[in-house]
Amino acid sequence: MLTLSSTPFPQPFIHRLENGLTVIIHPIPITDTVTVDIWVRTGARNESSTQMGITHFLEHMVFKGTDRFGPGVLDQVIESRGGIANAVTGQDYTHYYISVASADLADTFPYFAETLCQAAIPADEFERERQVVLEEMRRAEDNPDYQVYHNLMQTLYPDHPYGRPILGTVASLWDLDPEQMRAYHRQWYQPQQMTVVIVGGCDPEQVLDLVARHWVASGHGEAPLRAEQMDRLRQGAQSQSGIQRINSVQPRLEQGRLLMAWPTVAAQEWEVVCGLEILASVLGDGRTSRLVRLLREQRGWVRGIGSSSMVQQDAGFFYVSAYLDPAYLEVVENSVLVEIQKLQTELIESETLARIQRILFNEFIFSTESPGQLAGVLGYHDTLSHWSPRIPPGLELVQHYLDRVQTITPEEIRELAQRYLPLESFVCLTLVPETHTPSPSPRPLAICG
Repeated sequence: MLTLSSTPFPQPFIHRLENGLTVIIHPIPITDTVTVDIWVRTGARNESSTQMGITHFLEHMVFKGTDRFGPGVLDQVIESRGGIANAVTGQDYTHYYISVASADLADTFPYFAETLCQAAIPADEFERERQVVLEEMRRAEDNPDYQVYHNLMQTLYPDHPYGRPILGTVASLWDLDPEQMRAYHRQWYQPQQMTVVIVGGCDPEQVLDLVARHWVASGHGEAPLRAEQMDRLRQGAQSQSGIQRINSVQPRLEQGRLLMAWPTVAAQEWEVVCGLEILASVLGDGRTSRLVRLLREQRGWVRGIGSSSMVQQDAGFFYVSAYLDPAYLEVVENSVLVEIQKLQTELIESETLARIQRILFNEFIFSTESPGQLAGVLGYHDTLSHWSPRIPPGLELVQHYLDRVQTITPEEIRELAQRYLPLESFVCLTLVPETHTPSPSPRPLAICG
């Protein structure tokens, strides 16, 4: 029998199969489409130093078929019915998703499930796809935003897997072979480490039966890293001391980049994680936020600016990023620090906080409007809940976040800014055109002392 989650929002059916697979089903009777989003609890974080890039490479190879059907068959099955298929590799997870008409779910899901569970990783396709990944890596290296972000991760996590590129390196990709990838697949693509989310026009009982009939374990692999091994990995997540500056140049760059970042906490500190998300919204999320209103709307010093709090299984980070004329780098950095100092010393107005709370609550509601969006939200939060016993179980995370948004106080926001955004300790990265020379800029704002 299916059981209904007690989480007030949303209310999916949740079931765990005997093999350990978590199945989350959220029927939406008014739609004729359905999204299947499959989350695997492994990412670049779980790679050894000699296998960098294997998780992302495997994401490509999964679509190359099984012993029963070859490359391109899954894509043909999905796309011939007007559906879509794609995948994403992150630091802490990998997820694959398809969206099809509800009437086509029974015909497409068996191929999708077999592709993930029984990936053959044929040697000839492995060599061809290696060239595809190498080309993806070359394109990424020409992307200024990728360059800045990778420099940030290397600086924040010098002794932790987070500091390595998710795509791997040219050398690490050439060192990989099909059998290594098959062993990695057997190790991590086990049902107890996966969650299947199905959202849209579907009957829960029929869908559960469909999953149970077609989900076959990928074979026996080595057990994932034990808790004490992962604890040793976490020790590499560095706390920041002092101000570190990384200045880079890139030819043909049209806009400068400024990135300021502060290490924060692991996902298991869920109460703090929720608070930092609210703090990021106050500082730089949307036209009414402090940095956007001041630096883009009023002064015109940036073409775009925002702030965000990155949630990770191990230590996360808080960052402010801006696109701007390099002439304004100094004054914009100083202005960001001034606004942070105001948050540390002054209580946010109750009217402003109420507006931020409404925006965050509504943003979350809007992010679950389509089957694909809702499937992503449900899969992400279920995956996150497995990272630590200190994180609220399952989808209670969703309601916990919404409750936190509604109940946070001005005093808590001030305390978060004081504790996690020290003015004397952060990482500052800039990227400017190769031909840039310093030019007069507005007089920097003085930080109150």
